[in-house]
Amino acid sequence: MSVLVSVDSTVGCVPLRGIALRETHGNRIKTGDSRLAANPTDWVFASAKTHGRTPRVGNMLVADHLRPAAIKAGVVLKPGQRFGFHNLRHSLSSLLITGQKSDVRTTQDILRHSSSATTLDLYTQSPMAQRIAAQESVLSAILKQPTGRRRPRSLRSVTRARLRTLG
Repeated sequence: MSVLVSVDSTVGCVPLRGIALRETHGNRIKTGDSRLAANPTDWVFASAKTHGRTPRVGNMLVADHLRPAAIKAGVVLKPGQRFGFHNLRHSLSSLLITGQKSDVRTTQDILRHSSSATTLDLYTQSPMAQRIAAQESVLSAILKQPTGRRRPRSLRSVTRARLRTLG
């Protein structure tokens, strides 16, 4: 099943299955308007005040649900610190690409970016543990000694010697 979403003046579909489908379906029922559950083009986060005819205002969702849930989950937020749905987009990108090893194109489509550069350059952050592991891997490859040679004394000479044997 797909759910229509609207951002600014664009409308697109977000595929939903499993947990996401059950949770959004449950949220539609909570609005008190039973007809919402039957129409897949209705708002996922509908306003109970307007009986589902309009979406809930984003900042109210953040204040009422997202921010308290983040604090309960252990996110440290200073008073007045900005925190909202956009933070989740950055976290989602990083989780999918660096944690779940999802391909960039899939993540780009989920975030509805027109360019993979936006997804990689602005949204995805590598965890410190991955950065350290990458450094260790490079240093390990550089510092491996060719058999029968004396160990050079400086990192610069090690790098030069190793690059010579690789080239």
